[in-house]
Amino acid sequence: MASSTDTRASLAIARIIPALIIGLFVYVCYAVTKQLCINYLIHPSPHYHHSPRLGAGVVIIVIFYILLIAVLTTYIRVLSTIIWNTGFLPRGAACNLQQKQAENTAAGQRDHQKHRSNGQQPNPPPEKVGQAEPDLESGLDYKAAGKAYPFDAYGLESFYTKDVFVCQEDGRPRYCSKCCQFKTDRAHHCREVDRCVRKMDHFCPWVGGVVSETSYKFFIQFVFYTSLFCIFNIIITAVFTAELRQNAGRVNAHWLVVLGVSCFFGLFASGMTLSSLQLAMNNLTTIENIGHKTKVWTLAVHIPRPHDIGIDPETQWAATFPTVTYPAPRSSPLLRGQDSKSEDRRVFAILRTQPGENPWDLGSYMKNLQQVMGYTVADWLLPLKQSPCADHSSLESAFALGPAIQKLKREAGLEPPEQPNGAAVNGRSTPAPERYKNKRADRPSRSVPSEDQSSDGIGPALPPQAYRAHHHSLHGHHGRESQASSSRSQPSEISSPSGSD
Repeated sequence: MASSTDTRASLAIARIIPALIIGLFVYVCYAVTKQLCINYLIHPSPHYHHSPRLGAGVVIIVIFYILLIAVLTTYIRVLSTIIWNTGFLPRGAACNLQQKQAENTAAGQRDHQKHRSNGQQPNPPPEKVGQAEPDLESGLDYKAAGKAYPFDAYGLESFYTKDVFVCQEDGRPRYCSKCCQFKTDRAHHCREVDRCVRKMDHFCPWVGGVVSETSYKFFIQFVFYTSLFCIFNIIITAVFTAELRQNAGRVNAHWLVVLGVSCFFGLFASGMTLSSLQLAMNNLTTIENIGHKTKVWTLAVHIPRPHDIGIDPETQWAATFPTVTYPAPRSSPLLRGQDSKSEDRRVFAILRTQPGENPWDLGSYMKNLQQVMGYTVADWLLPLKQSPCADHSSLESAFALGPAIQKLKREAGLEPPEQPNGAAVNGRSTPAPERYKNKRADRPSRSVPSEDQSSDGIGPALPPQAYRAHHHSLHGHHGRESQASSSRSQPSEISSPSGSD
């Protein structure tokens, strides 16, 4: 976990730089409006020795301030969104407890040093008092940006009520050991602020902090308008600097400063505009783009009719891939005395994409851009509405899914293959292809990892009764019966292939 000092330093820098940027805008306004348009074009100073050019001065002022308003509006919008609506995920209860203990220890050390500097008898230095490990299932943090997910099956409803979500190999959502919390789809832990952020793109001190799903659209608009603004300033200052040098043999220092600053920020903003649009057209973030050609996504895909493909939630065995069932079965101690119907359980197939496949790519550059920029021209130009991708109310997935998911379902036999006449084969799903049948039945089963084995992406173990995983035995009908009969006398554990597809 990043230290609180580093976190405060990163946030302080991210707050100071925007103030410097605003000051730079004020200076550019002075140089262009006063030094160029008024003193050189509209009311020329006597040492310039030329007649007024009122029309040119007015046109430059009008265009300059129209672009400036667009830049400042988008900049204020992205700043306010990053400060007040960053998209942080809530921390877990254990993480907040650790932070509170660390703050108390630091405060005690400061008091100890203060007494020593004043020549007083210092109190004994603070010592870490041995405390029992916090019960992660008993306490929730309701103050850290929302309600934290508890570590039981029902606390994961935000995940398994969706038809598709990103998971680990055992079917649980990804876990962040730094925030002590499960991570939603496409979330990433930002070390600069020591928080998990929804669909984080990058940390940018120029705009005040973390650019994420809530601010990415406004960030693109800001760098785009900044590019136009800088290009305009480069043109006017370069033209009139060359003219003044030719007529008077000298240059205006303010114009040169504007020219240099515009070249620097124009190059930076243009590059960010092109790269951001390219990522948006492929429905990727800057973090996801790193190694995306070899990235393999592990997904939990809901099986709408488990019995149609030979999955019985009451048994240990699935079809041809690992599965996980939410919530816990009726026999689970978590549900004793509660009404839990078998039809309320949701069975998920644990599937993996091919390397380089992007589940979020909608198959069209325009559709991908619309997920970020919006669906109308006004949405693209004006920093008013947030991106459509920030709406996670869909029951299918937290983000819109592309053709890669339909392909994955067909390959696993979870939906009928595409036929020329658009009909399914015999009205039912076909068996899974050889891709999922080449799994060795003698691979060792893997039980749920313990808490002390948790790391980023693994997480503390849930109660084994909180979910059930299934794996298919491919040793034939006789082998299946013998394995099933022997497994009934053994405790339930997660069984999944140890290798990757």
